[in-house]
Amino acid sequence: MPTPQPAILNRNMGEHQWYVHLSRIDGANLATIKSVVQKLRKDCADKSINLVLGFGPTLLKDLTQDIPTDFQPFETIKSIDGSGREAKGTQEELLFWMNSPHKDQIWKIQWDARQALKAHMKVARETMTFIYGASLDMTGFIDGTGNPDPKERDREVAIVPDGQPGAGGSFINAQRWVHDLEAWEKLPLAEQEGVFGRTKADSTRLDKQPAHSHLSSVELRQGATADASKPKRDEITRRSTPYAFHDGTVGLYFMAFCKSQAPLRERLRAMYGVDGSVRDKLTDFSNPASGSFYFAPSIETLDAALK
Repeated sequence: MPTPQPAILNRNMGEHQWYVHLSRIDGANLATIKSVVQKLRKDCADKSINLVLGFGPTLLKDLTQDIPTDFQPFETIKSIDGSGREAKGTQEELLFWMNSPHKDQIWKIQWDARQALKAHMKVARETMTFIYGASLDMTGFIDGTGNPDPKERDREVAIVPDGQPGAGGSFINAQRWVHDLEAWEKLPLAEQEGVFGRTKADSTRLDKQPAHSHLSSVELRQGATADASKPKRDEITRRSTPYAFHDGTVGLYFMAFCKSQAPLRERLRAMYGVDGSVRDKLTDFSNPASGSFYFAPSIETLDAALK
């Protein structure tokens, strides 16, 4: 059975996170890109830095024939209720996600890789994030409550099964969400809990879900979404962390893994009400400044593709 990239299944993340998105420029040499990425893998392994490599549809097809089915680029998703809310698509070709207790080591390794790629790939975005309290979002709510339980099910949820195209790999949704934290903090506690569909203190699921709750959009069930009497379907596992920029911008870097891409798209469409559902009220307080879909191939596929 193919081996997933270990950091995908590792919930014990280092407190320092670094996300770097890149795309090729004119004249890019694929052999150089492969050599640099291979060295990045070795450098991270030598320093025990958790690394996930994600590839967009265009770069992946130039590296391997082991292409997963139904791999689409991230297209901007716009609400249809006149609110103007949207999940912005900014598809790139390559993602480095690195995390470690040692920020200096992450910085040096990603810097060296970027410098080596300078004539071949342009950095579109980078975001540094951190662990906040007991895995809290800046809204004060616990993040990741909806992850599979027990955590040993992460592989079942996140990894393409053996025998399928892309086996051992995982689809990624990577988005930087921007919070209007001042507006959020003016909401009474009961309204905040209604937005999330969970209690703030201990993340207990509300017995009655408002149609506009975040949970109503993203908890997929066999039947009506968020119907707790029905089994869950198409689960994801997430490794999201907050960030804060010097200009006062704050938010959540959302990182989700799934064994197929369609459930990632389904959740986003539900959040923005594009299929006739009620728009997720969380989007009144947070919206993505960027969004890309990637595929994280198995270790065996990476070894062969980067030769």
